[in-house]
Formats: sequence, structure tokens, C-alpha cells
Amino acid sequence: MPTIKVSHSELYCARAGQGRPALLFIHGAGGDHTIWGEQLRELAQDFSVIALDLNGHGRSPAREGDGLQTYVEDVLAVLHAVSEPTVVIGHSMGGAIALTVALQRLKNLLGLGLVGTGAKLKVHPQILELCQSDFEKAVELVVSWAFSEQADPLLKDRSREQMLRNGQAALSRDFLSCSTFDVMSRLSEISVPTVVICGSEDKLTPVKYSEYLHKNIPNAQLRVIERAGHMVMLEQPHAVNSALREFCTRLL
Repeated sequence: MPTIKVSHSELYCARAGQGRPALLFIHGAGGDHTIWGEQLRELAQDFSVIALDLNGHGRSPAREGDGLQTYVEDVLAVLHAVSEPTVVIGHSMGGAIALTVALQRLKNLLGLGLVGTGAKLKVHPQILELCQSDFEKAVELVVSWAFSEQADPLLKDRSREQMLRNGQAALSRDFLSCSTFDVMSRLSEISVPTVVICGSEDKLTPVKYSEYLHKNIPNAQLRVIERAGHMVMLEQPHAVNSALREFCTRLL
């Protein structure tokens, strides 16, 4: 599966490992599958691991239509192609997509991983405005808020380069999708085991967002990772991997 067909277009997926269950990783706004590089490398020792480029990101061409709706279609297409019991894991906007997918109660959805996300993702007005008026400044602002103070500058550089590479249209579309997302009243409908993971220094989706998910999703557990910001899977990959491995191992 490096690519699959969806709505007369192609979707790129990176895949590694052969264990069960399958883990499907969804990136956040302005990102692509490479933000999950450490998860692919480490968790592939135990599981079948897949990370996709949502349409308009990385190696997947953009499709017309509402951003969030097309992104959900992307994930559903991958789940259909995989067909085996799968844990869907989403970061930030990817968490919004994962929550939307979980509310559809799919047969092969085994569990849910929510990383640095929330049930409602109101975007700071300054980010939305700069995405239209000054793209590079918007990227700098997002990067400045996305990492903890002690984060490796190289991680910030890579994140900046990734958003710039994916372009203004993708970032604007992503943040507009986030700004209208709200499933706060529907969390009780989620029927699969869920692990909620966040960085203790997350400025974009603060810990209180994850605490709300933990409190309102049945059968959810919360892991707060110290010394990490919004990009917790990059800053503290081994801690995130440990939390995911422990959660996923118990599902089968």
C-alpha cells in the first residue's frame, strides 16, 4: 500500500511492520506522515503501522470539497483497505478527524489515540488572519507556539519547513477546518477504548482539552507527557511510543 485510490485521486501511505493490531496515524494541520517517523520506526517492531498524507499534504494531491470532510474520507478509505482491527491515532487536527471517524462506529475500529487535540479546536484569530495575509509569518507563529521551551531547534526547523512545503492553501484549509470543529456534546457516543496523550507544556491544545476528553469519553485513559509541547510525538517520542504500545497491546 504505498498509495490507495479515493474519490478518483490517490492517497499516499507509509507502512511498516506486520503485527496486530494495525495502527493508523493521522497528522495535524500543515503536516504530513513524516511527523510520525519515530512511531513508524519503533512501533513497527510490534504492530502493523500506517501513516498517511491527507489530501493536499505531502505526496497526496489535493481534492476539492470541505477540508474536514475530505480528510475523513481519506481515513475511511485507508481503513477499508486495511480491513483488519485498527487503532486510529490522530494529532491535533488529526485528532478531530479520528474523533469524527470514531463516531461512525466502524466494525474494524478497535481503539482510538488522541494526541494533543480536543473536542473543540477553536483557532486563535491571529493565526487565521495571518494564514490569509502573511503565510510565512503564520508559520513562524504556529512554530513558536507548537514546541516547549527546551525543544531541539532542529525539530522546529523541520516543522517550519514542512508547513512551508505543504503551502498556504493547505494550512489555511486545515485551520479553517479546525475552527469549526466541535463534538463536545457527542463524546459519550464513542464506544471504543481511548488513550488521550498530551504534552504538559502544550500551548495550542492545553492539558485541560485532554482532561475534558478523558472525563467525557467512556473507557478513556489520560497520559500527560512532561517536558513536551504540542508536538509531543516529536519532542518525547519514546514516552509517546511507550504509552501507545501499552494501550494497544491490551486491546487484543
